[in-house]
Amino acid sequence: MTKSRIIALVVLATAGLLTTGALAFQPPGPSRRSTSFKRAHASTWSEVFASPRPIRVETLDTGIVHFPKELLLNGDHPAMDGFVDDGSPLRVFAHLVRHEHRGDVLIDTGLDDVYATEPLGHMRGIGRLVMGLLGLSFSQRPGQDVHTQLRNANAELAAIYFTHLHSDHATALPTFDQSLPLYTGAAELDDLGHRLNHGLVDDARILRELDFANAVTLDPLGRAIDLYGDGSFWAISTPGHTTGHVSYLVNGHEGPVLLTGDACHMRWGLEHGVSPSGATPETTEQAQASLDSILAFIKRYPQVRVVLGHQTL
Repeated sequence: MTKSRIIALVVLATAGLLTTGALAFQPPGPSRRSTSFKRAHASTWSEVFASPRPIRVETLDTGIVHFPKELLLNGDHPAMDGFVDDGSPLRVFAHLVRHEHRGDVLIDTGLDDVYATEPLGHMRGIGRLVMGLLGLSFSQRPGQDVHTQLRNANAELAAIYFTHLHSDHATALPTFDQSLPLYTGAAELDDLGHRLNHGLVDDARILRELDFANAVTLDPLGRAIDLYGDGSFWAISTPGHTTGHVSYLVNGHEGPVLLTGDACHMRWGLEHGVSPSGATPETTEQAQASLDSILAFIKRYPQVRVVLGHQTL
């Protein structure tokens, strides 16, 4: 049995116990509402890139996540026979997106300062137990936390957008103001990963689920939402690693930037065409399809800067 199947079985078994209430109480969670956007007029990414907008993105490196890399990848992919961990760290990013007229938003939360001294931070309950057993922990230098970096950048956040709700992407959420609008992919709250990491998105918050039903299809990435309506900031449906996983594209004057989130964790996966693992064989297939679309996009548009979920290129 491959390591990816072992971790999948652990996650599925634990989620089953959570569902039945045998191990822990699953809190009611936040209220959710579907959020629709006007259908974009663009028909190709070339058309989008021809009109860059007054927007830029700053990637904040807030610490390191320690986890066996092979468990993050589809262990059944043939290329995994040649996997060798090069020892490069897996960074925990938050992305500060700054639009000249729309203000500042954050993509994922990064780590707050509790992670300088607490390896599992805000994780609690069965999620803390299971992830600890699988080898998850975080580390951080003093002053590297997301809030210090946001203050240094004089950022005034209007919202937080998530790639997905795994602990290494939503872990600092409890330290952000509860009035901030939160956006994520549809059904992300129902994903097994979120159930294991429950407690990060509490029931006092409202989660706005991005509705891709009216999204435009821009090959080769697929369904995309023009979030601001001016071609500057795009949400892209990239399911598989989680149910509602979303990647983002920022189309600024400094050149377009694709933020893959965990549709691709690391350089090795991108270079060898190996997708992240999903919670089930079916979602892992979805994850591979999402990665294949990203690879085709990068080949077609080499001018796009790519920032992976936990490493830069």
